[in-house]
Amino acid sequence: MPNKRVFSLFFLIFNVVVFAQKKVKTDFKYKVTYNLHYTLDSTKLDEGKSEYMVLFLGDDFSSFSSRAKLFKNSVVVKGNTASTSKESITAFPAVILKNPKENYLAYTLQIVDDYFYYEQPSNLFDWKIHDEIKDIKGYAAQKATTTYSGRDYIAWFTTDIPISDGPFKFNGLPGLIIEISDTQNHYSFTLYAFEKLEPPVSFTINLKQYVLTTKEKLLEVQYRYRQDPFTYANNPNVKITPEVHQAYIKAFTEMLEKENNPIEKD
Repeated sequence: MPNKRVFSLFFLIFNVVVFAQKKVKTDFKYKVTYNLHYTLDSTKLDEGKSEYMVLFLGDDFSSFSSRAKLFKNSVVVKGNTASTSKESITAFPAVILKNPKENYLAYTLQIVDDYFYYEQPSNLFDWKIHDEIKDIKGYAAQKATTTYSGRDYIAWFTTDIPISDGPFKFNGLPGLIIEISDTQNHYSFTLYAFEKLEPPVSFTINLKQYVLTTKEKLLEVQYRYRQDPFTYANNPNVKITPEVHQAYIKAFTEMLEKENNPIEKD
């Protein structure tokens, strides 16, 4: 019987066009680290979590991801066992690529050995700039507000760093966004550090190696993988009984049901 992963990939690939020419090579000159405080479970708003996120900036291109992505190959070895470093664990495994000058955004995601992405215009935000100014870590920051994907946001940007970018998908203001949160404080990005990279860090990505899909289909495949990673990975070296397999599916499904408060509501 064909495994479910084959059907999942066939369904996804059948409904997309593989984008064959997107290749980016750039040098990142700046690194911005944010502290993200978030609440995935709307029934437990007092149990928020946090992790560091990193925005790398070049002249016309940026890359945003969890800092844990930089440690994804880290391994902690204890005796004859090895486990994934806690520093490499993230609730946000995607990498977001932006080129605001070309109005381009790519949301990329690796699932086991498969690579997917979907595209959006980068000018997703209708900003209203306010007169209010405050100091954030020594930067003069100005207030701006917008609504995106079911949430109202308050942002603070600084023209001291005249780069029209920010955390997650946010961009389009006259300076770098150094703080932004939704009005319910379910997702809040605050500046932790800004540094110039000397020498610059080279970066290359070839989206020809990725499958271009839609946001909806990518979320479907990601959910399917997280609900039943054993079937998706189809690793012959992993042996579990049907009873244990079903117990894992049940536990993972219950975990996913608690993640009912994503940053993008629609």
